[in-house]
Amino acid sequence: MSILKRIWQKTAPNFLLVCIRFLFASQNNKDRRKTVLEFFDKFDSKTLSPEILEGLKYLKFHKFSAYPYRWALKYDNILPEVYRDEQHKCFYVLFEGKKMYFPGRFTETQVIWVFRSINKEQDPKSPHLYLTHDFQVDINSIIVDAGVAEGNFALSVVEKAKLLYLIECDAEWIEALRLTFAPWNEKVIFVEKFMSDVESDTTTSIDSLLKPVLNEKYFIKMDIEGFEKQALKGMENLVASGSNIKMDICTYHHPNDLQEIKAIVSDYGFKWHVSESFMLFFQPGEEPSFRKVLIRAGKS
Repeated sequence: MSILKRIWQKTAPNFLLVCIRFLFASQNNKDRRKTVLEFFDKFDSKTLSPEILEGLKYLKFHKFSAYPYRWALKYDNILPEVYRDEQHKCFYVLFEGKKMYFPGRFTETQVIWVFRSINKEQDPKSPHLYLTHDFQVDINSIIVDAGVAEGNFALSVVEKAKLLYLIECDAEWIEALRLTFAPWNEKVIFVEKFMSDVESDTTTSIDSLLKPVLNEKYFIKMDIEGFEKQALKGMENLVASGSNIKMDICTYHHPNDLQEIKAIVSDYGFKWHVSESFMLFFQPGEEPSFRKVLIRAGKS
């Protein structure tokens, strides 16, 4: 990112930045915003929750966003310091004081946008917030992070982990993650497979990875593009062991995920609750929808 652009973003009034982004949004962004507003205009507003109405009001004056709420605006102006690792020919930023590496093909601008996104995702008001004041990873837990991507969740809890399993199939991200987690090599295990309910050449399961041990504590985070239900079915042995287990499970990838995942965790005997607010989900071939994002569950 150029010095002039950095100065502009740091000094320009926020309302001006919002207006410019709204006016100069891409045509795809404009089309998506228009489609969402036209779709929900057919609904009786009395049938929509206050959070959805708030999101629709936001979209009337702002560009399309998966988090159409005013609290998210501040992240569009974050300008982290981006460092260059010349030895490995890639960029990194500091996340909670730890180096977070990015694939070599990422530009400085792409790194900034991803950094903004992951911080927005974990805002205290975000429906995608993994950990809250009342829901934390216990010290010396065995942690499974399924769907690691940039590694922000794993980085935030690595010091609490007794063992940390990183489940990620994207070769570019695996290379970056190995740099990110090099300081904790002794307790980080990379698994370059898809998380599912069976063990194969390309898939693994919770029960394949973990052999329950009495008095151990486990924390499992799943954000795996709609394969959460299969992954949950692949942990029957761990659940049956009576171990202390906490989970974050994403519920927004498919329209019926929330109800189906609630049923699975209830059958397993977990106590659970759904995160606050909604995420606007709109993919090609699907109708736009405001979806609940995350279930936090626990069993001991």
